[in-house]
Amino acid sequence: MGEGTRQFRVGPAADSSPVIREAAAILATGGLVAFPTETVYGIGANADDEAAMDRLCRVKQRPPGKPFTVHIADREDVGRHVKDVPVVARKLMDEFWPGPLTLVIERPSGAIGLRLPAHEVARSLIREAGVPVVAPSANVSGEEPAVSGEQVLARFDGQIDAVVLSGESALRQSSTVVRVSRTGWELLREGIISESMIERAIKARIVFVCTGNTCRSPIAEALCREALAEYHGVSEADLPALGYVVSSAGTATAGGSRLSSGAQEAASRAGLDIADHRSQPATRALLKDADHIFVMTGVHLADVRDTCPEAADKAELLDPDGHEVPDPIGLPADQFETIIAQMRRSIGKRVGGL
Repeated sequence: MGEGTRQFRVGPAADSSPVIREAAAILATGGLVAFPTETVYGIGANADDEAAMDRLCRVKQRPPGKPFTVHIADREDVGRHVKDVPVVARKLMDEFWPGPLTLVIERPSGAIGLRLPAHEVARSLIREAGVPVVAPSANVSGEEPAVSGEQVLARFDGQIDAVVLSGESALRQSSTVVRVSRTGWELLREGIISESMIERAIKARIVFVCTGNTCRSPIAEALCREALAEYHGVSEADLPALGYVVSSAGTATAGGSRLSSGAQEAASRAGLDIADHRSQPATRALLKDADHIFVMTGVHLADVRDTCPEAADKAELLDPDGHEVPDPIGLPADQFETIIAQMRRSIGKRVGGL
């Protein structure tokens, strides 16, 4: 090995050791420091140091204009870079961070790539450096990335300032990269996290249940779509791209029935267009597949749990305060409007958690 690149050997849980502090000081003051992540080794640089970034591009022979990903130490660091995190990004962070997922998040000032590695040495180093750290894979552009400190030294000894050696990267594969905006997402690079895994993570299947699925539950379904669109600042047509699948069903219907006349009239007065609705039964398969099940009364709650015991923990009264939503059949029109107002308030209270 040549001279010039300092070597720091650390165990798998470095925390704020003297070795990590020394390597972090080099990184923070403009040096290039290679370090491990669970995917591959990266070459870290201070993103706020123009000279360090220019040198990083030269060392990696990186094409001009190719964006860098900022690596962070903790989930709370996201707020330093993105003020309004899209709902899909939050779901993916919840599911896969720390881990091999890079999120490219659209912002008014331009997109930014963020990654929270699942490697304690990497996170300790980034945390200790106290500066925004970019860490592209430790390779010359177009070549295979290094998965050990020894491989880093074999290619970059004397060209970078330091390398933190902490064994081989566990996954030996680059992270999955997903671009996320307010209205949807796009897979830019598939890694160990597959497209189907991403789809499952963002999916939110919401089912409203009443008796016949001809009045309360279809109106609640429409109110939920309306509330979700308003909450996220998108159109209802954008909701499927955000993972939302909203439906309704009945505990005592064979399916295919139209809205009751009273429900159709009340829905129209509430500005809801659900004339094409047809009822469907609350089957075991539908309930088992749901992520959230909201029922109108305790009787419906018992019916859901009898039909699908596996759904018991997912089913609850629509009204978060525990009030039942009464059956409007046979009630005066103004009572139906009161019931719709109750459902609208209840959904408004729940929408942030969906």
